[in-house]
Amino acid sequence: MDSNDTINTTYLAELYRQTEGNTDAQVSMLDVGSAVGFEEAEARATAENLMILGLAELKTLSGGIGITIQGMEELGITPVPAADSSSDDNLRLGREVVLDDAGRLLIEALLAELKIEVAQTKSDYQHLEENIIDIKTIEVQLLSPNPKVAIIREILRSLHTIISSSGDSVLAAKLETLLNN
Repeated sequence: MDSNDTINTTYLAELYRQTEGNTDAQVSMLDVGSAVGFEEAEARATAENLMILGLAELKTLSGGIGITIQGMEELGITPVPAADSSSDDNLRLGREVVLDDAGRLLIEALLAELKIEVAQTKSDYQHLEENIIDIKTIEVQLLSPNPKVAIIREILRSLHTIISSSGDSVLAAKLETLLNN
């Protein structure tokens, strides 16, 4: 990205949140801008810049845009294969002791969403610190050649409680589905 890294990253993170990481989804470029406090002109200019960089794509002539795989990668998000992102039925940690490759991809994508949610949530220092430490604990577990599902599941349970109270019903529902499958 260019010298407007903060503006681009803020806008791109919101685009990711609104599309839920689905490259087929589209949202209004103005709605994304409005959600992060941009005026119409700044929202349009930022969206156009992201499209030029290949991080977003124009979906409709009326200003519908979507995030690209490159856009997710720019945010540090490993895209989940399309079959996994299309339905909550595929959100499974499983009952195995060790997380498999598909589970690892799922958790990495979920971590990216959690980071965005935590960054946008207005919470006191204690809750913020707790969320960050929980996320870091999952990241450390993923460094293991054999990440333990039980450890990840318990941390996600803790995060679910906090996310549910913060009001992000979409992410809370994803966590609940994941924990119950």
